[in-house]
Amino acid sequence: MNAESGFARYARPEFARLFRALHLDVIYQGGQGDHLTRKLPAGADQGTDQVLDLVGGAGSSLFGHNHPALLDVARQCFEERIPFNAQASIRPGAAELAQRLSEIVGATTGASYVVTLGSTGAEAVEAAVKHATVEHRRRLGALQEQFEVALRRAHRDGVADLVCASGPAQGRSSAEVLSEALDRIADLRTADPVFVSLRNAFHGKTAGAGTLTHGGNVPADLHVPGPRHRRLSDWSPQHVVTAFDSDRVPVYSVTVDAAGVAHSQVRHLSPVAACFVEPIQGESGVHEVPAETLAALRELADRHEAALVFDEIQCGMGRTGTFLASEGSGVAADYYLFSKSLGGGLAKISALLVDEKRYVPEFGRHHTSTFADDDFSSRIATAAVDLSFTYRDRIIETGVLLRERLTEVAQRWPDAIIEVRGRGLLLGIEFHLPQPESGLLREVFDTESLGYLIAGRLLHTHAIRVIPTLSAPTTVRVQPSALLEPADVDRIAAGFDDVAGLLSRGDYTTLLDHLTVPPAGVWQPPQHVPLPRRDWPVLHSGSRGDVTRVAFLANLDVPGKLWSMAPELAAWSDDQCEAALDRMWGELDPFEVVRHRVTSESKGEVEVIMVAAPFTAGQAVAALRTGHGAWLRRTVLDAVELGVALGAEVIGLGGHTSIVTNAARDVVESSIRVTSGNSLTAACAYDLLRLELAAAGPGERRVGLVGGIGNIGAVMAELIAPHCDSMVLVGRPGSARRLATVAKRLSSVVDVSIAEDLDALRDCPIVVSATNSADPVILPHHLAGDRKILVCDLAVPGDVHPAVTGLSNVTLVSGGRIQLPGMQTPHFPGITLPPGILYSCMAETIGLGFEPETPSPSYGGLSSAGVLAARDLAARHGLHPARIVSDDISVQPWIVDQFGSTIEEHIG
Repeated sequence: MNAESGFARYARPEFARLFRALHLDVIYQGGQGDHLTRKLPAGADQGTDQVLDLVGGAGSSLFGHNHPALLDVARQCFEERIPFNAQASIRPGAAELAQRLSEIVGATTGASYVVTLGSTGAEAVEAAVKHATVEHRRRLGALQEQFEVALRRAHRDGVADLVCASGPAQGRSSAEVLSEALDRIADLRTADPVFVSLRNAFHGKTAGAGTLTHGGNVPADLHVPGPRHRRLSDWSPQHVVTAFDSDRVPVYSVTVDAAGVAHSQVRHLSPVAACFVEPIQGESGVHEVPAETLAALRELADRHEAALVFDEIQCGMGRTGTFLASEGSGVAADYYLFSKSLGGGLAKISALLVDEKRYVPEFGRHHTSTFADDDFSSRIATAAVDLSFTYRDRIIETGVLLRERLTEVAQRWPDAIIEVRGRGLLLGIEFHLPQPESGLLREVFDTESLGYLIAGRLLHTHAIRVIPTLSAPTTVRVQPSALLEPADVDRIAAGFDDVAGLLSRGDYTTLLDHLTVPPAGVWQPPQHVPLPRRDWPVLHSGSRGDVTRVAFLANLDVPGKLWSMAPELAAWSDDQCEAALDRMWGELDPFEVVRHRVTSESKGEVEVIMVAAPFTAGQAVAALRTGHGAWLRRTVLDAVELGVALGAEVIGLGGHTSIVTNAARDVVESSIRVTSGNSLTAACAYDLLRLELAAAGPGERRVGLVGGIGNIGAVMAELIAPHCDSMVLVGRPGSARRLATVAKRLSSVVDVSIAEDLDALRDCPIVVSATNSADPVILPHHLAGDRKILVCDLAVPGDVHPAVTGLSNVTLVSGGRIQLPGMQTPHFPGITLPPGILYSCMAETIGLGFEPETPSPSYGGLSSAGVLAARDLAARHGLHPARIVSDDISVQPWIVDQFGSTIEEHIG
């Protein structure tokens, strides 16, 4: 098993699927400085190439990959054979690192710190939550003890019944006041403490850290309950300071003066244990928290006797030009958190610094970690701390230059880039969400995908590696190392200038060109997550009025028609379209394509909404064959749900959307009518074939029917059997048993036979085909060359190979087409028919919209009666069959009078 397959199956299935879709499924096999060595696919000109890495381990690689000074420390550790596991002993490396961090941070804050080491940033956050909880409870415990002593002393000294002469508890006895205070303290001490974080905060993904994180793009059921939490959405200083005043609990104490008079005082306690803040919010799009907000948080924490925690995991360690990103604010926190660059890109290590005046010594005895405090990680981290000062000036200079150059790009393309933000080597570039003309590309360029699509362009065209920030994916992070050269800055600016220019010009063909490389590996669908009915966005506003609204669901029949759904991509070849669709398969949600109004000859109008089911016919067939039918059905049901949310009273299932839902039986919607439209498709063909069979001479009324076990094919066989001399039901190898069931029903009406070889069609002057195949099944050699042949192809995509159209003896009729009444020519993207011509399935959906009380004739298996009902429904509204023979179109009213009695005779 290769690396890609192993990663997809055993490690990160969803990441592997996303990387494949976005063409970010690359392997890096080496790293030095700001560059990664990429392994190229087999057959490429070179085995590897160099990529400029601006991801930097999401801030971890401040000193690049494999910095020589850090490698020397690692080698020395190996050569000295230092113990990695020496728990329950004095660890010199940990002691040195802790002292160094305390001194460096203390030089800014004036405090001294006790340092708790861990392995990851999230672990440091968890440790801070845990320590703040202990500190909060022990402070309340000490206060509770103090009040208990005061109450006992009041009883001992005989002043328990003294009534307070002044203060907030005036008029109440000392014992009553003190007892009430003890109850309130006990309630706060036993309740879970509250933790505060800011809007758009990111503090990690473990249970506690995840609660503090404002993860708008994380599914609700992935949020694991953590500590009690409150979020500050308004960052204005006045609001911050007083935000939780209502949570403060008044507690009264009593003192007795020398004259024996009791007086009461008040202090306020709070359930808030700590306030967390990133001085620069990295994952929300690189937003700097204003100094006045940090100062207000300091005041808020003091007001609630809570700890103020500065999470400098991503922004600290010198990345912004100062060791603490918060240094310029003049605000000191009680706790500081470090990780990422602390390990120099080599070691996995984190640190929680707690002001020693607040530190609970017993915390360090009970909060332990198997891999914390090891000398290997600690020694590398100490060396990394020293490097942060070595490169300080270079970080400042490079950061200023990089931001200036990127700001120039933003100013040149203001309709593509919103803003460049950040300090030092922590920058973010926020892009405007594109608004392409086509619904398909609007779905492709959603807020979750834009940054990754930009990343793909920069990677494959400019060999620059970026990714978006986690919770603001329209912002691309730029976090290079301190080793970045001026030439690299020029290269970065040129790459972003290219991307911004393409977005500004709407050149999506070029921007998405990297998606047209055929994907490797086996496709897997995303997992279906059961959720309540979606609150689908209504993309078009406006009142519907009295017009009935219908939704028609369609999938793309062949990849080469992608241009019809997205004209912006018309320059792509068929192969490029197929590759891009294969990559995007499973990534797109159903979406609204367009809406038009269609008028009946006799009864008002309907509004037709076209909804795309995001898969091709070939993908549908492949999914069914590989056991992914349930996912495919769920996709169609999501499209149905979107149609209902858009106000549709009729849902039409076109193409493979009816096939994968068991002829619409799997659609359970009590308030709407659902149709596959297959009855009208069959009616069109029946109308044509009756004429042909009536005009045929002796021996010319033998019909070959391909797809007889399908929904349309089976009913077509029943309808035309009375008009044939003989019929052969042709299927693929292994279909004889199922075809025999159809043949048995027809045997009393017509001479019927079964064949599993399409060569049986050579004896048939008339051929009807209605399979569910994604590819042509009828080739030129399947048809006789010495006679006139009529082929009626009802399938979409067509069953007949294009080469058949070149046979002079074959007349190919594309059946199942309907002409709209009058001069109406609405354009529905993806339907590449002549103006004013629709597929019968869509026309039947429209017809039902004209008649709110008429039941669907095409829900579930088709019947002859349903075919007749669909034909009459269409006729009442001027929807007439269109015969398309090559490029010639003819429209003929439904044949009712001449054949009416014959129809009635054979239906039922």
